[in-house]
Amino acid sequence: MPLFENHVGVSLSLDKIRLVELVYSDNEFVLENVDEESFEDKLNISSIDKNFFNILQKSFLEITTRRALKSKNISFSLDPEFFKLFKVPFDNTLLQKDLSEHLKWEFTKLHPKLSADDYLLQNIELKKRENFPVNFTVVLCLNKKYVEAIQRLCKSNELILRYVDYSHTSADVLLRFNKSLKGLNGLSIYKSNESYSFTLLDDYKPAELIKRKLIDNKLPIDEIKNELSTIMVNHPGLSSFLYAFISGVNIDQKEIDEMNNSLNIKFKRKDPFNEVKLSDEISSLTGLIENPIEYTPAIGIALRLF
Repeated sequence: MPLFENHVGVSLSLDKIRLVELVYSDNEFVLENVDEESFEDKLNISSIDKNFFNILQKSFLEITTRRALKSKNISFSLDPEFFKLFKVPFDNTLLQKDLSEHLKWEFTKLHPKLSADDYLLQNIELKKRENFPVNFTVVLCLNKKYVEAIQRLCKSNELILRYVDYSHTSADVLLRFNKSLKGLNGLSIYKSNESYSFTLLDDYKPAELIKRKLIDNKLPIDEIKNELSTIMVNHPGLSSFLYAFISGVNIDQKEIDEMNNSLNIKFKRKDPFNEVKLSDEISSLTGLIENPIEYTPAIGIALRLF
């Protein structure tokens, strides 16, 4: 894939599809499409929904009927609920084939009733802790049936699938476009329908990536506080967070204020529309969006180049 091509970014939650389209024009990406559609039926992760493709296809067609796509390339970002996630130590001298077999073995230990062959496993190597002899990697596990449904959707609509990614890592792509951060260490939280995850980033590279269940649809501040205390013990070289961003769904300013007061951190919302140029028509539409941060993973995955 050439570095600069039109690209559609789609984020999937349990109840909604959000779509953006970036068109490359005059040496820059311009946002030419932004839309969303709620699913008729909320997706059920506990059992792989046989109707997943039909739900996805119907909602996708609702959006593209309102405004036709100019792009052939498309990528998808899926919320934490779609993934199983675990962290394990590993030998970074292993060949890729041997590492893949090792991670499958770790998956089987954690989920003995499941088959690792039914899942796509992607590992994200964490930045090594100071004075710590072991390397760690986070493994994202996505059931192949979801990917097969997405591939079927792309084929049905004559689109080229580029990437399928974790919503939080997609959202963090936007941090690289914020010139004021300059690669410094920071904290990023992503909140979805039923889960949240947070990353500690050191020069944009994950030093920690953790996923947890939500409690009563609210971020559990005390739990996050304890997690952060543990993280800072394990990463003594990172004495403070030089930035902190939050993105996702169902986030209001009151919740952010409570976190800031309790954690003594100044969380800011990510506004993804500040990181791309908007076409004149789309500029008026984005002004009507109540929660722009919900589009962060869609724009992040659309900006992903590799």
